Amino acid sequence: MTTYAIGSVKGNYQALLKLLEKIQFDPENDRLWFTGNLVNEGAESLAVLRFVKDLGKKAVTVLGDQELHLLAVAEGYTQAKAGDTLDEILKAPDRDELLKWLRKRALIHHDSKLNFTLVHAGIPAEWTFSQALTFAYEVESLLSQGNYAALLENLVQDQSRWHAKLRGWKRLRFITNAYTLMKYCNGQGKLDFHTSGALGTQDESLLPWYRLPERMTANLNIIFADDANFEDVDCPGIYPLPTQGGLSALKLSAAPEKICVERDGYILS
Repeated sequence: MTTYAIGSVKGNYQALLKLLEKIQFDPENDRLWFTGNLVNEGAESLAVLRFVKDLGKKAVTVLGDQELHLLAVAEGYTQAKAGDTLDEILKAPDRDELLKWLRKRALIHHDSKLNFTLVHAGIPAEWTFSQALTFAYEVESLLSQGNYAALLENLVQDQSRWHAKLRGWKRLRFITNAYTLMKYCNGQGKLDFHTSGALGTQDESLLPWYRLPERMTANLNIIFADDANFEDVDCPGIYPLPTQGGLSALKLSAAPEKICVERDGYILS
């Protein structure tokens, strides 16, 4: 059995099918990990959601910021943005089933046998692995339960710094922002919600989250969607899957192999 991790599909079903053909995905024996952001930007988000959901236990999906945006739009807590391609999902006959399935996805997935950890954006440097799992569960448990709407209503990008005394919505907001939006940070781990682009183009006070000194999860092999387009190399244990220019997969093995196909049908910003 082979497991492949796949970067942000962003509603491009045809690119996903092309990538699965290229890696010769065998649904009977292989497994897929998705880094989140299955939806939005491309025109076939509904097809992507249905496909991944129908894979059942053959696929693992963590939540990205686009899934949370979709859920918030569906509940009326935020407005759709210009360029969103979520209408087909919101009008689908199986809308509620798909949204409920999304709410039950995790923020982090770890496989001790494969020795890989999957997230959408990253893990704060000051968190241990045990804390990363525990804090993620605080959000996951609320999102999967009947009072999930309260969480969606309070998800705002205003909490950029972690400290142990954080409580209530500020605490949950930071955890969610870290797992779904984290890219560059300052030296103290404060999240920067605006900076993206190749390593070396950022303000000198900022670093990619995984290059912060004394990161507590430096022993993990972490896979994430490179929404910032870091274009970083030579960082042991860090496996960014680029989201611009192509859809990427990583074959999880002792010597991980990256495979990429071009995105057809829409232009990435």
